[in-house]
Amino acid sequence: EADIPISQRDEFERAMGEIVGGKRPRMDALDRDLAAIKTRAMAGLKVIEAAINAHPTTGGARRLVLSLAGLYNGSDYPFDLSELRGLDTTLANACMDYLNYDQLGITEVHKHLANGDRDLRRWMEEHRIAPTKHVS
Repeated sequence: EADIPISQRDEFERAMGEIVGGKRPRMDALDRDLAAIKTRAMAGLKVIEAAINAHPTTGGARRLVLSLAGLYNGSDYPFDLSELRGLDTTLANACMDYLNYDQLGITEVHKHLANGDRDLRRWMEEHRIAPTKHVS
């Protein structure tokens, strides 16, 4: 027995019908959405890595590394989203596509990089990106 608020009863009844009836259109749609989000994210991450590797000393590369560091550990490497304004549209969209996936909390960003956290740590060192000192 469950106490379902009136505002959510229709949705609850549809979900129960899907569970009992074996039809899962909403779950199937969610699976397709998640697959599409991941596909865009992985493509975006490849664009980001390629840009960093092709132009490692540019301000754009630094912004991209900052964004990855922020995803890696936002407490130690806070990232100001206004930094994306300094990137061209393709790179900014690549960052947003990966961020959209990252917010799901499925896998850490460094596990999707071609060389894992080795490249990320090297890029951070090359751009002198250090952890923010925490005040106790």
